[in-house]
Amino acid sequence: MDYGFRYRSGVHATPTTFVDPVAVEAWDAWFRWREGNALRDLTIDATWSRVTGALCALTAGQPARHEQQIGDAISSWRLLPDERILAGAGTRGFAWPARGLNATINLARFVSLPFTERASLHTDSLAATVLLALRLLDDIRHAAGCPEAQPRLGIIGLADALAMLGTDYTAASGCAAAAETVRLFATATLLASAQLAQERGAANGAAQTAAAQPRLDGYLCSTDANAIRTSGLRFGPLTAADSQPRLALLANNVADALSPLRGERQTYDIKGPQGERQVTGSGFALTLWRQLGARSGARAFPYPTAAATTEADRARIAAAVQPWLDFPVAAQAVASPCTAA
Repeated sequence: MDYGFRYRSGVHATPTTFVDPVAVEAWDAWFRWREGNALRDLTIDATWSRVTGALCALTAGQPARHEQQIGDAISSWRLLPDERILAGAGTRGFAWPARGLNATINLARFVSLPFTERASLHTDSLAATVLLALRLLDDIRHAAGCPEAQPRLGIIGLADALAMLGTDYTAASGCAAAAETVRLFATATLLASAQLAQERGAANGAAQTAAAQPRLDGYLCSTDANAIRTSGLRFGPLTAADSQPRLALLANNVADALSPLRGERQTYDIKGPQGERQVTGSGFALTLWRQLGARSGARAFPYPTAAATTEADRARIAAAVQPWLDFPVAAQAVASPCTAA
């Protein structure tokens, strides 16, 4: 499941490697720390270290491996913190946000043996990353002085994951695979919320558990559901498919939220404080497929991209995953990809 990404902490790891040029421009435009004309984040690894250090400072007393876990999750684009945190954490004068706080899980990074008959979703890794995300969200809302704030946990890279799993976004099999993938994400989120309730206390006790009753009955076996009714949940409604176009571009140009893959050699307009730039990229799934498929002599990407999808196709994907999400899917989250601002 390793596509060339590494976390560098200190001097003992290989630097991160981008696989899509759009991601480089996204990082430089929106997430690279500058002070006036001075560059503070000289590399993407400096950004990872800055953000990881700030997040770890919220959880003093954690074992050393905690920093490595956070760094690995963020630098491999499995977990994308709120874009305000990626841009500002560790910089002078930064204040932790509470209003509209979110984190995003990149589903494309949990596919094992992509584009093979043995491709599958690595559910243990997904569950571990979701738990880490909720720990960080809980820490951040306390650091912001708003322990009752209700953040959201969203997803990107669904269309990439579907292609890597060998399914067609526009077919019934694609809808079924999308629903199952989001169900696994939602189940992991519910179990992680319950685990944190056991460790840190439940939020609003019986009220939160009662609100989650449909989710308990729909997601879990009776043993897990009964355990949650006893322990309660740390968070209220969490799961969403909110559009996060900047995070999707940073994460090596995966599809935003539930949107289809944009397509090969597409032009992107990246608008940042330093001006507007145009860059061409094919996105994570197509680039990875080219890298893996070159050995077999394959030529044409065998899965549909945005040009071959319709509004009805996207609506079916949204309808398939909606039962597993706490918040309604917004139209923008499943839109045909467009230029990012």
